[in-house]
Amino acid sequence: MDRIAGIPDILMQRTSLAALFLLHAMLLTGCNSWAVRMFTSSLARLDEPIEPAPRMITTPIHPLAALAVGWVGHATTLFQIHDKIFVTDPLFTSTVGIVVKRYIEAGLDPAILPRVDFTLISHTHFDHFSFGSLEQLPKNGFLAIPLGSLRYTPDFGFKAIYELGPWEVAEEDGVRITAVPVQHFSGRYGIDRAWMMDHGYTGYVVEYKDWAVFFGGDTGYHPELFKEIGKRFNIDLAILPIGPGGSWEIGSRIHVHPRGALMIFQDVGADYMAPMHHRTLFYGSGRDPSQSIRTLRALAAEMGLTDRIIDLDIGEQRIIAYDQLPATTP
Repeated sequence: MDRIAGIPDILMQRTSLAALFLLHAMLLTGCNSWAVRMFTSSLARLDEPIEPAPRMITTPIHPLAALAVGWVGHATTLFQIHDKIFVTDPLFTSTVGIVVKRYIEAGLDPAILPRVDFTLISHTHFDHFSFGSLEQLPKNGFLAIPLGSLRYTPDFGFKAIYELGPWEVAEEDGVRITAVPVQHFSGRYGIDRAWMMDHGYTGYVVEYKDWAVFFGGDTGYHPELFKEIGKRFNIDLAILPIGPGGSWEIGSRIHVHPRGALMIFQDVGADYMAPMHHRTLFYGSGRDPSQSIRTLRALAAEMGLTDRIIDLDIGEQRIIAYDQLPATTP
């Protein structure tokens, strides 16, 4: 049997068909040259090994944490507010749509999670709404998806699914999840972008007890949207994308670069920012997957924001604030 990089013929045939479908879908979504570069780069790396995560989250729940955040890779974060656990845009698979390949493995094995109270999906693109990754999560919590996404959502077995439009709210066990408007696009199979331009994507503000976390998902910069979010909420932590571009520009209509991310951070008035959506996949901005984070660090230093950036490695977790520790007996 002929093999290419150790892959049997039948798998290569399926991979080729999936690759052609994925390329067709990306071109129909209007990603154009960026999509082609991402696709061709991933094909060239198909037989290369994926690097292990530099770190691994091994203690997903910290009993003394009031606010903690960990970066798993791409837009996947694990954050904790007191006793509640949240996962954003879970991506644990080695590839997206079979062909688009990770540079680095996920920094969390979902099998170690005893529970997830809320799983948040920002939009329906394959790298953010990964069915194979959702199947690996515990189903003892709730799933939040943007308006228009329910038709794409299989029955994974979560307690309930909340399909939320802009400013709509879901509340469970003291947790308040608000879908907030961002600027991106949606659709999953290319042609459906035509009726998913003004919905199917969202950010979220998560409020629990005395803390609020903003997850931006995928977004471009908008001069009014994020200021409005800042007016409505007192945000402690903003989890924001800094790719696909690593340049010093703001970014495009649908993706912020590092400067645009820092502008969003300032607009929403958050105390801290955790960058994500970089380093994990090929984003079409050059061969160096670390360019975005290096640019962010330089810009943050220039703007006097370094101490407010939670600069995490893949698989790294940080406690931002602790619950009050019990008094000790003299």
